[in-house]
Amino acid sequence: MIDLDYSFFIQFINFGLILILFNVILVAPIRKVMKQRAEFMSSQMDGIETFAATADKKLSDYEKALDEARKTATQSRLALKQEGLDKEKDILARVGEEVATSLGAARTEIAAQTGVAKSALEAGVDAMAKKAVGRILGGVA
Repeated sequence: MIDLDYSFFIQFINFGLILILFNVILVAPIRKVMKQRAEFMSSQMDGIETFAATADKKLSDYEKALDEARKTATQSRLALKQEGLDKEKDILARVGEEVATSLGAARTEIAAQTGVAKSALEAGVDAMAKKAVGRILGGVA
């Protein structure tokens, strides 16, 4: 059986002192470090979440700006294309008018030259016909 004498109380006090010393020397510093680590991890997670939210917002803003730039570029391209088509129509119309004018002047000039040549040929036809007939008949006689 257990004797409850003064050594039991000394052992009990010794156990209590060891327990207190163990808590002060080992357990309390470990708990303090673990608490600091948990706080550090919490602040890091807050920073990461803030960074991720900022990055998502910047990415969204970038995509919006890129879409706007694409729309603006498409509108500019279409406007320039339409402007080019309009200029092409104007140039073709102007050239068509110039060609029609030149063609009319050329036809008038050709008609005038044809008339002059026809008159010259008609005047010379009688003389040539007489000369040809003279050679033909002159060579027979």
